[in-house]
Amino acid sequence: MANRHFAKLADVWKHLPLAEALSIEKPRRYWESHAGSAAYSMSGDAERRYGVLRFVEVVPALPRLASSRYFQHLHAMNESGSIETYPGSPLLAMLELGTNCSYVFCDRDPGSGTDLEAWSTRLGVDARVVASDGMTALHEELLATDDTSGVFAHVDPYDPQLPGPAGLSALDLAGALIRRGIGLMYWYGYDRPQHRAWALDELAARGTGSELWCGDVMIESQAEPNVRDDGDLGEATTPGTGFGIVLANVEQRSVVACAELGAALSTAYDAAPMPDGTPGRLDFTIATSRAP
Repeated sequence: MANRHFAKLADVWKHLPLAEALSIEKPRRYWESHAGSAAYSMSGDAERRYGVLRFVEVVPALPRLASSRYFQHLHAMNESGSIETYPGSPLLAMLELGTNCSYVFCDRDPGSGTDLEAWSTRLGVDARVVASDGMTALHEELLATDDTSGVFAHVDPYDPQLPGPAGLSALDLAGALIRRGIGLMYWYGYDRPQHRAWALDELAARGTGSELWCGDVMIESQAEPNVRDDGDLGEATTPGTGFGIVLANVEQRSVVACAELGAALSTAYDAAPMPDGTPGRLDFTIATSRAP
């Protein structure tokens, strides 16, 4: 299992907008640079109680979240009402787009590769699992693709600056995808408040003339609302940490939908106990940039 952070709040604000954007964009080809496993067996620790388990608990009171494609897929996979199986982004894509799309999933973890192949076979979709560096593999896919219409890519790196064997970082790959007009969702995280929306600036510097949209979520404490500490998003959900998505080359309807979902998610977590038990909130902000 490559993704030990599955079903935490950061995953919710990855999969919630991704499934919605895919339902609108309806790409014919879908690429993932860091796919992870297709599905995960759920656990009920404090991080996941604050993540997807709170999400499904409060959804009935929030119609915009209840109508989201993400929630619909969660519900369909877990008909008992309790979340026992959590779908990762590759499985959400396959469930949303079905056999009308072909897929390229990149991940170097053997267990994740096996799980991806098993689920793609089970769903009867045309999926290629690449057991190598995702930046290199997708860049080669890009170079071999003459017609990039109908392609959507999800780039979700562990280390956005780290170059792969071919010398490309995840940010470099995302910039190349943007320049070719490919629909993109780039997910990022951060551990310090001053780094909010950093990926928007990085991608704007690499793109060419594309309008970029960023939806950023930062965790704040309601016990001390004026204090924003440096945290460690990799270990725990704490005030001062956050995560976001950058969209490029997508329809305006996708941007509007993601903005609505981000606002609704913020409402859903108002005064919610954080994993350490103290009351918290989510500060959702939107930023845009035009790449030079």
